[in-house]
Amino acid sequence: MTATAPRPAAAPTPAAPHLREDLLTPRFYSTQIERAARTDLDAQRQAFDAMLGEMEADYNRDHFDRRAPLDRLRHLSPQEKEAYESYLVRSCVSEFSGFLLFKELSRRLQQAGRAELSRLFALMARDEARHAGFLNRALVAEGITIDLPALSGKRPITWFPLSWVLYSVYLSEKIGYWRYILIDRHLKANPSSNFAPLFDFFEPWCQDENRHGDIFNMLIRCWPGLTTGLRANILSRFFLWSVFLTHSLTVCERGEFYRLLGMEPAAFDADVMRHTNDTARRAFPRVFRLDAGYLRLRDQIVETFRSLKRATGFQKLRLRLRFAGLLWRQFTQPMEPGRVNSIV
Repeated sequence: MTATAPRPAAAPTPAAPHLREDLLTPRFYSTQIERAARTDLDAQRQAFDAMLGEMEADYNRDHFDRRAPLDRLRHLSPQEKEAYESYLVRSCVSEFSGFLLFKELSRRLQQAGRAELSRLFALMARDEARHAGFLNRALVAEGITIDLPALSGKRPITWFPLSWVLYSVYLSEKIGYWRYILIDRHLKANPSSNFAPLFDFFEPWCQDENRHGDIFNMLIRCWPGLTTGLRANILSRFFLWSVFLTHSLTVCERGEFYRLLGMEPAAFDADVMRHTNDTARRAFPRVFRLDAGYLRLRDQIVETFRSLKRATGFQKLRLRLRFAGLLWRQFTQPMEPGRVNSIV
């Protein structure tokens, strides 16, 4: 037998193209599930029962039609195609992250004897799985296949205290609602910009996000220390700021997708922040005063972030210091009282 040289190992196929590792990359999360099992629903029993009933009714059961074609309707340039695919990948991974978190909470809450809470999280996991599956189908139409379970096994798990998860998931669901509904409204007013059937599903889809946000508002209210006092004020500031910062950098620094839809990224970002901030008044004790000063700082942060990616040497150090200073100034912007005691 003639000996042959071994073939070089093939380069591993990326689990998720367009998913570069940086501040804006979607994460997978875990939390204090034993603490979650001690959630006292007594004060929120009426709201809990109503929300569980809505989730059981499954109003979007027939909405996510697996036979619906999701191919793009027009040619895109390579740059535009990359922007669309990047949006799909990040959105798909974010939805799958929510599915994994809710599924694990449901499983562990069932083990802890909290059957009702377990059922609620199982139903939210159902919704997130549908969203991820639909986005994954749009990616397949682009010739991209993502092994989501394998991706979740390769990426690190970020651990958050339960209070952080309640705040951050509430905001991610509400900001997701406003992103979807504002895109839907824009495309209905400008149908020539609607280049993919996927967008036609955004209006009912966003109601899942809104409903999940209301559920997390109810869960926040089950823990009185999260709605009043110094700790709640600090959490309100930190999570509104961090979620708005991430959104601004994602939309403004990666604005090609929104320009492709005929939207001005900075204006869209500001609209989403204003609506989300106003919605958060019903959940958080304090919200930001999103005035012109806050948005000017947003513009300076985005521009500095862009410059940082190109800088080297001493210039990079100088820009890092400037970036940190801008972040601190934005974090300490004035806040005003919410309406946390209003009805959900």
